[in-house]
Amino acid sequence: MKCMSVLVATAEQEIFRGNAAMLIAPSMQGELAVLPGHAPLLAMLRPGEVRIDCPADGSGEPCESTDVVVFGGFLEVQPNAVIILADAVERAEDIDAAQAREAADNARKLISSPDKEVAVKAMLDLEVAIAKLRVARKNSKESFLKPSRRS
Repeated sequence: MKCMSVLVATAEQEIFRGNAAMLIAPSMQGELAVLPGHAPLLAMLRPGEVRIDCPADGSGEPCESTDVVVFGGFLEVQPNAVIILADAVERAEDIDAAQAREAADNARKLISSPDKEVAVKAMLDLEVAIAKLRVARKNSKESFLKPSRRS
């Protein structure tokens, strides 16, 4: 299986480094799916879920998947490498679903604010909260969508 190297980092820390068969990220123009050999690309990221599908280890195990939530940043694609420099990142295992639901509810209340700045911030907060809830749901014990975990 063809792979590409992937690095996800913030200014403070490296979040993920490894090989991937595919990466899906939320760009300002829409969702981007990147496969090995992709044409060079530079894109701004919007808040949302990044999914990294790692190749199976050859033991017959299914492909592993790693999910993180980015709060914005940049994505650079080279033919065999992807670098994400994110403003901030939250790993699936660190997401508090109850807190994300509360943040989504608060953001929904503020979206209709007459103050345009407040409404725009509420929209961004809602995007982040929804991404957190998707990742938390996908990685919950009850989910049938639960990806394999990297060791």
